[in-house]
Amino acid sequence: MYASFKYESIQLKDIDLDLSNPRIVTQKKLSSQAEVLQYLYEYEDLERFIKKIAGEGKNVGAERPYVVKSGSVYIVVEGNTRVAAYKILTGLISPPKEYAASVPQISAKLKKHLTSVDCSVAPNRATLLPIMASAHFGLGDKSKWGYLGSRKAVFDEWQSGKTIPQLAKAFARTSSQIQELILEYRLYLESLKLHWTAAEQGILQNPKVEFNPPVRFLQTSGHKAKVGIKYDMSDLSIKFDTPEAKKKFKHLISRLVINPSRGMGATATYDEVFADYGSTKSGKAGAAAAPGKASSNSAPTAAQSSGSSGSATVSGTAPGQSKVLKAAVDSLFAYKVNVSNGLLDQLMHEARTLNCKKFPAAGTFLLRNVLEAILKHIIEDQKAHTSGGHLDLEGSINLCVSNNVKLSKEDKKILSQFKKDYLDYLNLGAHGNVIPNITSLYAARDSIEVFVKRNI
Repeated sequence: MYASFKYESIQLKDIDLDLSNPRIVTQKKLSSQAEVLQYLYEYEDLERFIKKIAGEGKNVGAERPYVVKSGSVYIVVEGNTRVAAYKILTGLISPPKEYAASVPQISAKLKKHLTSVDCSVAPNRATLLPIMASAHFGLGDKSKWGYLGSRKAVFDEWQSGKTIPQLAKAFARTSSQIQELILEYRLYLESLKLHWTAAEQGILQNPKVEFNPPVRFLQTSGHKAKVGIKYDMSDLSIKFDTPEAKKKFKHLISRLVINPSRGMGATATYDEVFADYGSTKSGKAGAAAAPGKASSNSAPTAAQSSGSSGSATVSGTAPGQSKVLKAAVDSLFAYKVNVSNGLLDQLMHEARTLNCKKFPAAGTFLLRNVLEAILKHIIEDQKAHTSGGHLDLEGSINLCVSNNVKLSKEDKKILSQFKKDYLDYLNLGAHGNVIPNITSLYAARDSIEVFVKRNI
């Protein structure tokens, strides 16, 4: 296999990132180097890898990207994150605006060292497929494509015209296993066709979404028939017996993927997953509470309360959680304020009435203000800011996760993760340094929602 490969030192400027990288799990094919960069930053931790290279230098022993010649340039089929890091550190390409400030400065010596890359040049992409498959299906020492990535890789190759036996050989799987992988990805594609709110669609389109539970649920004997789903082995497609079957399928995805509740997973029984289906036959996501009782999922998320009807109500409230109120379509939050704080009253009123999908910039600024107001209320209530001086949002988070403030371990974990993943977006979005967008806004909102619900 490797006899036709060549080992060459190639100029970094002559290497392009791969628009067809199997690691990229999107429904719309990426069309530019900038879009690949954005994806690598958001889902492949490119920012961390850039800092690693800047701090440790070039690891020659680890460097051996696989590339293929394409006209006058080379396409890096394996090693996109490494090549992207080199290009950003050397200034050959610019990072997305929201990450520009995080790029470290490096010495001229290191910059020069990064401008050439030792590569393995494959004769064509097809030659690399079994090598890539071996590595990323967990048989090698490189990072995996992940659940969706692995299935999308098989599906894309099948769509390109490769036969099941050819794929079985390339991916080192049996023909029946290849068929199962294709059907699992088609099941995922069917879930994307259903009507979801923007926040729910954002959850489903996240490349790291846990989609395995509904797949495994349907593998249990009798479950496909009860839902009304068939796997057509002739053309490897998903068939729904009736329109009702699609509503049941949506309920399944909502219960096991969109709004999973503790203890509810792939091994749940049909009766457990569909116990509340009678109250959701309209196809709306989420489980409705029985009259006069709180739902087993406690209060609905904001994604639920901003559904197509434009409102949601809950008659009961779990201890330590705020009651859900009527909300406008695509609102930010819809919780009653239980603490005595006029600012939070005003902010949460606006959070219930603002259409964030229509006004993502206003929603971004509002989310930042809501979180900062809650944190400062906690700090003031506990008299924790003993050093004096101004506290911004980051300072408030740092103080609240410290030992100076009494919060549950779960709340501190949520705040720490929020700071890592979404603080930059809120700050840059609120101060006019990045274009606010509904997907990033809802992702930030969803990550902090439980904390907000417990602390107002």
